[in-house]
Amino acid sequence: MNRHDKWYKLDNAAKIFPPTTAFYDPKIFRISVLLKNPVNKENLQNALNETLEDFSIFKSVLKKGLFWYYLEETNYKAYVKEEKNSPCERLNTPLLFEVTYYKNKINLEVYHALSDGAGCITFFENLIYNYLKKEYHLKDNTIITKSSKLEKEVDSFAKYYNPKNKIKIANKENAYQLKGRWYQEGKIRIITGSTSTEKLKNLAHKYNTTITGILISLVIKSMEDILSIKEKRKPISITVPIDLRKYFNSKTVRNFFNVTNIYYKFEKNNTPIEEIVKVVDKELKESLSEEAINTNMSKMIWLENFFIIRLIPLFIKDKVMKYTYKLTRKKQTMGLSNVGMIHLPASCKPYIDKFLIMNSTDALEACIISYEDELSISFSSHFINSELEKNFFRLLKSYNLDITIYTNEIEGDD
Repeated sequence: MNRHDKWYKLDNAAKIFPPTTAFYDPKIFRISVLLKNPVNKENLQNALNETLEDFSIFKSVLKKGLFWYYLEETNYKAYVKEEKNSPCERLNTPLLFEVTYYKNKINLEVYHALSDGAGCITFFENLIYNYLKKEYHLKDNTIITKSSKLEKEVDSFAKYYNPKNKIKIANKENAYQLKGRWYQEGKIRIITGSTSTEKLKNLAHKYNTTITGILISLVIKSMEDILSIKEKRKPISITVPIDLRKYFNSKTVRNFFNVTNIYYKFEKNNTPIEEIVKVVDKELKESLSEEAINTNMSKMIWLENFFIIRLIPLFIKDKVMKYTYKLTRKKQTMGLSNVGMIHLPASCKPYIDKFLIMNSTDALEACIISYEDELSISFSSHFINSELEKNFFRLLKSYNLDITIYTNEIEGDD
């Protein structure tokens, strides 16, 4: 294999993923599209080849140095394959992403050290557009992504880090940890529900919040009947990624996000949803202020800039980061990530059914994506018990929202 000379330092957010990758949580997420017709493998391969010409960084492999991990571009060819594995399992390629298909479905699975949800949405939009143009001979010359190759490859953490920003470290109490029996062999169950984006937006506006705000609130409300009185002494903490591209002039497809934890503690039984929404919305707005965004980004980066830290060998850094990750996880109950809307030209609409997104997890995670007037939320979990998910979709249904629910099959499921 001939190698390119091009390599990239891992961005700040990516550094946590290699040392914390595990069999039961390979740090993989999947974006899928369900099409109206079966997939043409040859056209999908050609579309992938064309897309990669504009996304050179996706042709990278992860390398291990003395002090840091890094990405290195290679000549490995990315091959489209028929889907055979369960969602969000380990990749079957030296590259950090894989494109698979099954019947009318196309999947993009990505290792989180390469990119985040927003970055992969950009890649996937281009891939699907290029595929549909080839498959249906679309006479559409829309440019999906106007950024240059260089803009896509930028480490925006390094570019926008301001050492003058103040750093505040809040010592939050440990959160409630979900419990239950797991599936064997690290299997993950996905339960997905789809509903009207517009109707959900109207429900959010009714409670003076956003779609993300109402969904977090409903997830918290779904836990109320599950938790014992003793368990309610600890707060629920929902970890929410924040796409920093919205706050800085960044077109990168690499990781560029930070996270906030939305805390809620039950003080009584049968808590009205209004009370939960009020707390959640307040915390969300505070976390999205300019000060909070800058503070959180500085908190993520300042340590790695110490000269002495740079000289610590990687195997020691790995141990420290694993330990830090364990401490961080004690502050989190589950994650919820809303990657937002898929944007494609109108010429593509007749051929597309819906989009889905899901994430590997070490407990339970909810991921949300929207296309046209359909929003899909997927819960990924190792737990055999699915009471939380059932409660959540029952709550949505109680607001007169039409919900379509489906799940992957796992041996031993009821």
